[in-house]
Amino acid sequence: MTSSGEYTVSETARVAGISRQAYYKWLNRRLSLREQQEREVLEEIKRIEKRHQDSVGYDKMVRPSKPKNPVNESPLW
Repeated sequence: MTSSGEYTVSETARVAGISRQAYYKWLNRRLSLREQQEREVLEEIKRIEKRHQDSVGYDKMVRPSKPKNPVNESPLW
């Protein structure tokens, strides 16, 4: 643990049972298409929440932002 109370990468990796090299490889990986889509959905959710002052229910959240599956035009979820 550092003097500021934070754990080092080496300590965290050891507890997680992985090497530092594996951690850095994961950290610098390219996002999959699914991960990119999930990030876009999350950002849209955050924009909607901010626009509605954090008082948005499930229906308002899902209705305008459901992305379509390019294969068959059905929602992705």
